Amino acid sequence: MVNLINIIIEPGKAFEHIKEKDDWWIPFIGLAIVTLIFLWVSSPAMSRLTAQKMAEMGIDREIPKAAELIKYIVAPIATLLAFLLISLILWFLGNSFGADWNYIKALDLYAYSSVIQVIRSILNTSLLLVRGIPNIMTFRDLSVATGLDLLFSPENPKLYAIASGIEVFTIWQFILIAYGISEITGISKKKTAWVCVLTYLITLGFSVLFARGG
Repeated sequence: MVNLINIIIEPGKAFEHIKEKDDWWIPFIGLAIVTLIFLWVSSPAMSRLTAQKMAEMGIDREIPKAAELIKYIVAPIATLLAFLLISLILWFLGNSFGADWNYIKALDLYAYSSVIQVIRSILNTSLLLVRGIPNIMTFRDLSVATGLDLLFSPENPKLYAIASGIEVFTIWQFILIAYGISEITGISKKKTAWVCVLTYLITLGFSVLFARGG
């Protein structure tokens, strides 16, 4: 638990812990829990907005309760798959730039850096509670805009996905990862910067590829 805090206030100590121990599931569980809490808090607004969207498309039927419950299963699985895939990219690119580390260390580092996303999820949940669920009018209102998405409309999903990906928390996370790779593997910060820039662009590309209108 201490290392979840250290990754923010004393990242050097967290990186030393990662060198010595493999426990990526601890931050994963933390992120999964706060994500589920967010889904639970936002569920009434999400159901209402989804029903409105379906009505606009001419679909006049209720959303099955089973479908409502599925998201609580899908969310942790999707988070785990994202952890595994992005860590694989980091590990592969790190090795390509001379890093001598194994995949599990890359997974440990990415998992601990995801504490940044825990902060973001807590911020989003707090916003919902302060604003009030009845006052959520669009899917965009479900989260705090912390990047270039402040300047763009979601009417163009591809452009909005790019803008949403260029935001404070994601950049903070990748800077932390770059520092961590250098500390764990010993390669130069210039090389780790390239590893993180390339990984960031690849993940942003996936976001754009699967972007759809909201």
